[in-house]
Amino acid sequence: MLASFLCALCAICGLSALPPDPYDLVITNGIIIDGTGAPGYRADLGLRGGRIEKIGPLAGAAARARIDAQGQVVSPGFIDAHVHIESQIKVSQARLVADNFLLQGVTTVITGNCGTSALDIAAQFRKLAGMKLAINVATLVGHNTIRQQVCGSRPNPTPQQIARMQALVRAGIEAGALGFSTGLCYKPGLFAHEDEVVALVQVVAQENAIYATHVRNEAAEEQAALDEAVRTAQRAGVARLHISHFKAAGKSQWGTARSRLDAVRQAAGPQIRVTSDLYPYTALSSTLEYLVPPEAFPLIGGPAPGVSKTMARAIDLTLDELHRDGWQDYSNVRVAFSLKHKEWVGRTIPDIVRSEGGGTASAREQVAWILSRLRGGDVQIIALEMAEQDVQKLVVAPDMVFGSDSSIHYRGVGQPHPRGEGTFPRIFAEYVRNQKLLTLEDAIHRATGLVAEIFSLPQRGLIRAGYNADLVIFDPAHIQDEATFADPWSPPKGIAYVIVNGVVAAKGVRPTGALAGQPVVRAAQPSS
Repeated sequence: MLASFLCALCAICGLSALPPDPYDLVITNGIIIDGTGAPGYRADLGLRGGRIEKIGPLAGAAARARIDAQGQVVSPGFIDAHVHIESQIKVSQARLVADNFLLQGVTTVITGNCGTSALDIAAQFRKLAGMKLAINVATLVGHNTIRQQVCGSRPNPTPQQIARMQALVRAGIEAGALGFSTGLCYKPGLFAHEDEVVALVQVVAQENAIYATHVRNEAAEEQAALDEAVRTAQRAGVARLHISHFKAAGKSQWGTARSRLDAVRQAAGPQIRVTSDLYPYTALSSTLEYLVPPEAFPLIGGPAPGVSKTMARAIDLTLDELHRDGWQDYSNVRVAFSLKHKEWVGRTIPDIVRSEGGGTASAREQVAWILSRLRGGDVQIIALEMAEQDVQKLVVAPDMVFGSDSSIHYRGVGQPHPRGEGTFPRIFAEYVRNQKLLTLEDAIHRATGLVAEIFSLPQRGLIRAGYNADLVIFDPAHIQDEATFADPWSPPKGIAYVIVNGVVAAKGVRPTGALAGQPVVRAAQPSS
């Protein structure tokens, strides 16, 4: 206001106008790919106050700092559609550092997936607002968390308990959660019947939010699980259904992923928009529970395996699922993390069982070992479960975006999946540059603007005047994931700068130490 008055006064008096305030940062000579899917173009960017203020020629503009992006792409910061950092937020105090996301170009993450989130979303947002954050954080509100609070593993909650869960879902969305997530292959969500989930998703529909689901089975029983997801969305009247980390797991299912996704969209019909995310790897990572079918869980908890008839039945059910999925044993599964047994990390399940006196480490002995370790709750696994041909067909599917399914990684802790460091660089290196399945513009759209659109993230995901200045500057000819299963902490190459809310947060393979992230709440939606 004062500056405008002085400029007007100068004009009246015939004096020279005051020089404009300098931009906080000017980026010149880059090729802007704006996140819409449109072709790139040459332009400069002027950033001020954490936002993109001007797009155009700015070579002579006053600026506190400048970046020459000659020969490089300037893209919106990547948005990771599927992460698990809610527990790390819970234990963090004044700051949240997330180098593994930042160094691969991620400026915003969506947590609260697979049914696990903070219980009190409003309190989580208040906490985030008082912290220093490396990245922007949005969240879903999770079914498993709510169910554990209200009725635990009870298979048939009372009407009063359903009403209580509905109230918690509504409170979470009204506090800014993007929508509601389920993890129906994990406890206690696996005990929930379809009617319960429908009742909760009805709240999502009333709030015009999104329903994201990790379906009950991603392998041999996946078709029934996908049918349930579509049926739930239809019965609840929700307009947006998101299938988390879509895949066809198990050797017997290889080659079916894209046809299943197409069938889901056809079954959902025009009234429901079906979207999904993937990570570009053929190995998954999960808890040990992932290996156990839902019907086996009620049978676990008695005497030691081999003694209880119910435990023997649980072993039989788990073996049956293993064989239906096309595997003879768990040689494709290794331990990625165990707090109590660090000696297991990096080793396959047969190797661990054999070393612990498990005889020949038969498949039955391996299952018995798995079931005996569920109570500890601290075993994370990596399993080679998918086929590259399925990843190739899914990566080009309509409305497919990318999610690392990762947490914040700390060097030397366990032996995590390399997707936590490499998901987004791998998309550009493997599926854009090497295999040419995606154009550069399409890949950026899926990593930025499309995610923001699907999840209703306000003022992010695009390079537009007035939008938050979340940006990544990279060389499309050299961007490359370097993380491997042997060394999952190696940072990628080819990313020159990562900018979060107008502040340079990473330069090359080093974070700058700036913590300029913000909590992100859902954009206001029109009434449905």
